[in-house]
Amino acid sequence: MVTIGTGAPQRTGQSGLTLVELMVALMLFVIVVTAIYQTFHFQQEAYMQTESKVNMVQEARAAQFFLARDIKMAGYDPTTYARAGFNQADVGALDFSMDIAGTGDPNDIEISRFALTSNTDTYEDGICPDDTDCRLSREWCSNAANCGGMQPVAEGVEAIEFCYIIGNLRATTQPTQLERSRITSVIVSLLMRQPYLSRGYNNTNVYTPASANAQLTPIFIGDRPDPWGPFNDPYRRKLVTFEVKARNIGMNPYTDF
Repeated sequence: MVTIGTGAPQRTGQSGLTLVELMVALMLFVIVVTAIYQTFHFQQEAYMQTESKVNMVQEARAAQFFLARDIKMAGYDPTTYARAGFNQADVGALDFSMDIAGTGDPNDIEISRFALTSNTDTYEDGICPDDTDCRLSREWCSNAANCGGMQPVAEGVEAIEFCYIIGNLRATTQPTQLERSRITSVIVSLLMRQPYLSRGYNNTNVYTPASANAQLTPIFIGDRPDPWGPFNDPYRRKLVTFEVKARNIGMNPYTDF
């Protein structure tokens, strides 16, 4: 016969976690989760910075492509009757014509315009106002009466300067009407700004456009402007300077006046 006991259950020697052990485990969990979050945040920040820098460089390349392509064709006039050339040549805006179709008709030639714009305005001085997102925009006209309006070609352009080489050596940002027909090249200075701010970073750099750089423009007509900056903000910037030959204007580079 089997006898079934009716006494209290026996202890097995096992017990639950004490409050101290639970708090230690919770603290270790918080430390591990915090470390994982900080690592993820650091990697995410690095990724955003890299992507922002790549985008800034790509936008600068797009601006350089459109400017170089069009300026090289400024003044193209195979018949010599279209009177193509620079209509506007300011420090922050360009307007020039070209007779690509070869019609020889001054009223039926193509026009290209470049200027700095935002969602609300156009800045022909080439300087984007504070707290404003600006871009380089281009307008293409099949003729003076048929223009498509300003269209963005490069985002994140904070400042732009067009510096014109007259004849062989002389440089200016405000050529006269006579000098516009003697422009042999245009030095473009683009100040690009990353859209993504860098936490803990303060931009104290100074950026020197071509007109303020005596090495690039040793003979400058007029007063040299101040460099751009310092901005003292958390945005990283890049200055891009390049020269485009206006190969259809001032055909003789050794002629000056």
